[in-house]
Amino acid sequence: MSFTWLSEWAESHNLLERTSKGFSNYMDNWKKDNRGDFFATFRGKSNLKMLQTEFQSYQFTHLTENPHYVSCTLNIRYLNEYIANYSMIFTLDGEVQDDLMDFDKLLANTIREGTVKVELIVRARKLGYSAAEVAQLVDLDEETVLRLY
Repeated sequence: MSFTWLSEWAESHNLLERTSKGFSNYMDNWKKDNRGDFFATFRGKSNLKMLQTEFQSYQFTHLTENPHYVSCTLNIRYLNEYIANYSMIFTLDGEVQDDLMDFDKLLANTIREGTVKVELIVRARKLGYSAAEVAQLVDLDEETVLRLY
């Protein structure tokens, strides 16, 4: 069975772009509505620069008692480590129906450990170390380190 129609439908409705914008909006609203929880979760502004999204999937769901829908899911990574999924749910007309964020159970630990690396990157940068030197020090790729330069 061919599902190329799903990819074509997703592209024609700009699902990936809309989901990426939805994630940014989700984060902005969380920060605005519950600033304390937001910064307690991410432990500061520098950590936010280390978040990345990557496309995970389009999924068509057929439910017996509910309307069909399509979801677009992004993996959320922090310092190249998986921390969450963000999904946006669309009707078959291409309208946004809902969105949700599903955090990994080890989120707090991953952020705590990563914060140490982020603080080292910031300090090393202030001391004049190159991004390449810092990348070796904290065992990250240079591209990731450069987000804080």
